[in-house]
Amino acid sequence: MSPLQHRSSVASSARDGTRLARELRRASYPPPYPDGWYRLLNSAQLRRGQLRYLECLGRALVIWRSEHSDDVFAMEAFCPHLGANLAHGKVRGSRVECPFHAWQLTGDGRVARVPYSDTPPQRSITESFPVEEVHGQILMYHRGGGTPQHAGENVPCPAPRVAEIDDGSFVYRGHNDAGRARVHMIELIENAADPAHFARLHNRMHVPWTRIPIPGVELEHFPRTDFDTDTEPWRLSLPIETMVKIRGRRITASRSRAVVTYTCAGGILNLRITTPGVGVVEIIQTQLPIGPLEQQVDFRWFAEPAIPRIVVWYIVGNWVSQWRNDVRIWQSKVFRDTPTLSRGDGPVMRLRRWYSQFYPESETAPGRDLSHRPGNDVLPTAID
Repeated sequence: MSPLQHRSSVASSARDGTRLARELRRASYPPPYPDGWYRLLNSAQLRRGQLRYLECLGRALVIWRSEHSDDVFAMEAFCPHLGANLAHGKVRGSRVECPFHAWQLTGDGRVARVPYSDTPPQRSITESFPVEEVHGQILMYHRGGGTPQHAGENVPCPAPRVAEIDDGSFVYRGHNDAGRARVHMIELIENAADPAHFARLHNRMHVPWTRIPIPGVELEHFPRTDFDTDTEPWRLSLPIETMVKIRGRRITASRSRAVVTYTCAGGILNLRITTPGVGVVEIIQTQLPIGPLEQQVDFRWFAEPAIPRIVVWYIVGNWVSQWRNDVRIWQSKVFRDTPTLSRGDGPVMRLRRWYSQFYPESETAPGRDLSHRPGNDVLPTAID
């Protein structure tokens, strides 16, 4: 194969997502399952007495709701007895019953009943997880590092809540299952430290929910990359202002403000969009890692009651369209531990140091001594 043919083959592999491209991408990224809160299901997807099986975060889980209350539990899917998959079992009151020998386990992983024995094991022997229901979604706190979790343990940060949703000032307006994106979680957060890409990827208004540009309508963005995490170190917020331009002329009355807030490692993103003369829309975007480079992405949105549904639909649809422009790039890129940075780039390395708190000390995280990884003996360079 000639050098030219070789370069062509590599380029084709990257475009097509062949095994070589996937292996190169996967090897370049930090570990795929950082600590934090993640959305498992919508609340409506789990009725009383219902049991569901889910593979995510490098785990096999069973999630169930009590027969007689709204309590929800999440636990390792395999019975501690002889390993049967509890997904084929049944909910008995607030417990889950194994399909093999009818052992019953509580939501904190304890064996509550063995039908043929008066002395069931007393210690907690099955890993269980902290769960909360927030704004119509079932959230679970995941912690890596190899130490087993338990449902009742204290977690380092609360599940994110929106006060206006809790008090009824914002009302539910919709949900969209965006499917799977072949990306690492860190891309959504690094996006916040990259103002230079806005003018290239997000400069057009699109037909909502599509990548079809609207002729003659452009977007001008005024992003900021300074962030303060002193009050709540697990939360990061960044404001972005946007103005519509029609055939090159700025429409000053269209200037809107968005505040993007990340909780923990990026499993949950809140986007609050304030549009003059219209009102406020709150979008909750969630990413659940199904595999190392595979995220289940969902959008759920709320708004002030006076905003017409069609307007809310339009605002949310434009956000999703812009997100899809990013995904198109993210799905074929690699992660650079030591990126070559230029004047005008955002605080990439500072953001990575913030992000590193969501990895156990035993794992390698972005921003934590990355220059000492094998082959990384050159520090990031800024080019004027």
